[in-house]
Amino acid sequence: MKKMTKSEAPVQAGAADETNPFLLLMRGALRAAAEQMLREEVAALCGPSHYPEPNARYRRAGSEAGLYRVEGQCERLQRPRVRRKHADGRESEHRLASYEALRDSANTAAAVVTALAAGMSTRTHAWASHGAVSKSAASRHWIKATAAKIGELRERDLRGTPFFGLMLDGVVLTRDLVVVVAMGLTRDGDKVVLDFEPGASENTAVVQALIARLQARGFAPMAGQRLLAILDGSPPLSTAVLAAWPQTHIQRCVIHKQRNLHGYLRRSDHAESSRLWKRLRVAQGEKAGREALADLRGFIAARNAAALVSLDEAAEQLITLHLLEVPSTLHASLLSTNAIENVMRNYRGQTAKVTRWQPASDQVSRWTAAALLQVETGFHRIPGHTELPKLLQSLALPSLNPEGGGGAPSTPPRA
Repeated sequence: MKKMTKSEAPVQAGAADETNPFLLLMRGALRAAAEQMLREEVAALCGPSHYPEPNARYRRAGSEAGLYRVEGQCERLQRPRVRRKHADGRESEHRLASYEALRDSANTAAAVVTALAAGMSTRTHAWASHGAVSKSAASRHWIKATAAKIGELRERDLRGTPFFGLMLDGVVLTRDLVVVVAMGLTRDGDKVVLDFEPGASENTAVVQALIARLQARGFAPMAGQRLLAILDGSPPLSTAVLAAWPQTHIQRCVIHKQRNLHGYLRRSDHAESSRLWKRLRVAQGEKAGREALADLRGFIAARNAAALVSLDEAAEQLITLHLLEVPSTLHASLLSTNAIENVMRNYRGQTAKVTRWQPASDQVSRWTAAALLQVETGFHRIPGHTELPKLLQSLALPSLNPEGGGGAPSTPPRA
C-alpha cells in the first residue's frame, strides 16, 4: 500500500495564441459556418431579405452582438434578430433554434471533461475557455461525467472472462481514507481493472466488501483451477482472499519483502542482500528456489534476528511460483506487485489535483472510477504471457491435473 504524494503540477492549458495564423483561420471558418447557419434559418422563416412576404409571420429585426460555444471556447459573432407576429397584432422576439444550439452548454461538456481529465482544475478552466465555462459549470460537467464512470466500471460482467490471477493493493489518500483496488489477470495475459473499495484503512472489512462485490459480478478462477493471488503481505488482503477462495496460491511480493528487510540491515549488507534476492528472482523451479531462499535466510540469520523473523513470516509464499514449477520468464510480472503498483502510480497522477477529499459524498468513487478506467486504456499484456499455459497447468486442481499433483506447492497457502 502506498501513500498519496504530491506530484508535479499538471500542465495547464493556456489561451489560444491570437497571432497564430492557423488558429485565426480555423476560428474564422467556424464563425463563418455559424453565421451561415443563422442566415439560412432566418431566410427559411422570413423569406428573401429584399422580397419579404407581405403576410409572413416572421420579420427581420436587425442584428446584435452574440456568443457561441465550441470545444470549450466562447466566440463572438453578429447574430440576426427575428420578430414573430401574433394574430392580435402583437410581436415578440423569436429565438432562433440554430442560435440556441450554438449556445448550448453541451457543446462545451466534452471539452471540459477532457481538459479536467488531462490535469486542468475547475478554477483555471474559466480563464482557459475565455469565459465560456464557469468554475461551477465545469464542476457540474465533471461530476456528471465521472458519476457515469462508476457504473461503467462496476456494471461490467466478469463471468465470461477467464481469470487465473488477482492482484490487490491500497493507496492512502489521507490519514483516514484509503482506496483498495483489485486487478485481474486473464489467461491471455491481459490486465483488467476489476473494482475498488474506499475505506478508513486497508482493513479486512473493506477488502471483504470488495471481494464480495467481485464474486457477485462473476469473478472467479477458471473451472477446475486454483486462483493465484499476488499480494504485498498485508494480512487483511490474504485473509479476505483465502476466505473467498480457500485453495488460492499466494505469491508474496519479493520487492516489498526485500525493501522491508533492508530496513533492518546495515547499508554495507545491502549489496550482498540484493545479489541474493536477484538470484531468487531468476531461479527456476522448486529446487533452485528453495536453495536461493535458504542461502538468503542464512545471510539474514547471521546479521539481524528481527530481519530473520520478518523473512520467516513470509516463508515459502516468497517462492510460490518456484514451487509451481513454472518458467522463470513469468517471474518478472508475477513475483511482485509491480503491475498494480504501476496502476496506483498512474492513479495518483490522475487524481493529483484533488486537494480535499470528501468521503461523505461519492467524490472518491467518482474520481477513482474515472481514473482507473483511464489508466486501463494504457494496459499491455504481462511479460512472459506466452508461458501462461504452463502456469495454468500447474494451477489445475489435483483431480484434474494429468501429471498427478505436479505444480502444487508442498505447503498449503496461509495468510
